[in-house]
Amino acid sequence: MRKLLLLSVLFSALAIQAQGLKVVITQDKKDCRYKISEPVNFYLSVVDKDGKNVAGEVIKYKFAGDGGLDKSGSVTSAATPVKLTETINVCGFIRLSAYLNGIKKTFDSGAAFEPEKIVASTPNPEDFDEFWAKELEAIKARLKTAKITVKPSVTPERWAGKWNTYDVRIEDGVINAGGMLIIPKTAEKKSYPIVMCFSGASKIGAYEKYIYKNYDCISFLMNLHDTVNIIPRAEVSKYRRLPGIKGYQFHKADDLSKYGTGIIFRRVLMSKEFLKTLPEWDGKNIIVRGSSMGGAQAIVAASNDPLVKLCVAGAPAMCNHFGVLNKQFSGWPNLFKNPVYAKNAERLEGAKKVMPYFDVVNFARRVRCRVIMSVGFIDYVCAPTSIFAAYNVLGTTEKELHEVPMGNHGANLDKTNKIPGVFAYGGNDVARLVKRMYRANKKAAQMNKK
Repeated sequence: MRKLLLLSVLFSALAIQAQGLKVVITQDKKDCRYKISEPVNFYLSVVDKDGKNVAGEVIKYKFAGDGGLDKSGSVTSAATPVKLTETINVCGFIRLSAYLNGIKKTFDSGAAFEPEKIVASTPNPEDFDEFWAKELEAIKARLKTAKITVKPSVTPERWAGKWNTYDVRIEDGVINAGGMLIIPKTAEKKSYPIVMCFSGASKIGAYEKYIYKNYDCISFLMNLHDTVNIIPRAEVSKYRRLPGIKGYQFHKADDLSKYGTGIIFRRVLMSKEFLKTLPEWDGKNIIVRGSSMGGAQAIVAASNDPLVKLCVAGAPAMCNHFGVLNKQFSGWPNLFKNPVYAKNAERLEGAKKVMPYFDVVNFARRVRCRVIMSVGFIDYVCAPTSIFAAYNVLGTTEKELHEVPMGNHGANLDKTNKIPGVFAYGGNDVARLVKRMYRANKKAAQMNKK
């Protein structure tokens, strides 16, 4: 009997796939923004590949939200949209996930409730600045005697006439760092700003062609890990399984000096200090950019550094770790949900003491430059609540947050409008600022020659 039921579900799933059915969810407001406790009407339809409503299909759904909302159920599709109403009585977000029987793919919608009032749950340690100042001084001291290798590398043919490419490796005996460095062939002393680029959480190595698209600047893509920078695709999976890389985001989160992501944050500072020694750098302008885990690193790099003039952080990770302990959505990696800490009281208490020093919310408090951030309302990786928690405390008034109501972790799923995907913001701003910086440097150099 059980086999017959399983076969029935399988055939039903295959039939649904063959018909190309999907769930379409709409809301009362296109911007998906509401007042606290304001009812939100979600309208669910099942449509076929031609966009026509299909009745009689079972839609399973789940609501989750800040304040502890956790509700699930099912409805049957009709010739007209089926309405579900929900709200929360705190500032934050609601997620609605819906899926058809037998199909794993979910269809999502998100609603914001006065997110500009979101307050982070992660505490701000009194000695945060002192802690990181000591870490930076230790990094600078080790950098003086570190073994630094800057090895010429191959520039793709398309850009070979403009750039010199270098494979950088810094070995200081403690954390080590590296990345791919791009310098214009025409570079003179103190002529170019620096653009530091940071990778997402899953990146192995430090080679990407996109860094060649930054013009009139020194570009650097940092390696997340202590590995060679150029890794053949066939070997990537092997590197992912290495002890220092696999699960690094959870590794020793109850140890201030050994936490995996904390080591990466120190690597950010080491790489930036190395770049400041380049003779071609203009000595005054740094731009930092990245998305997800790269966005987290960008904010770390911008924190407490007046030389950083622009920070672009698309849906940054590592925000509001304590949210999950306070009925709030936390950002990646949702550390306190990890069984290593959730099921071990001693390690949980240890992590509670350590993680405030590595929460991007606390780095954001100390950013003084212009910041461009972005957020997707249906991002299940870097939850919008966590991103607003960081954005709301930024230590600058020169900031902008691009909201993508149908944005997941990177894209915009709403193809009916022209809003870019979550990770698509800031590039033009970087290009324009780099151009202004380069022109100003060139003009200053000409004036000095007169």
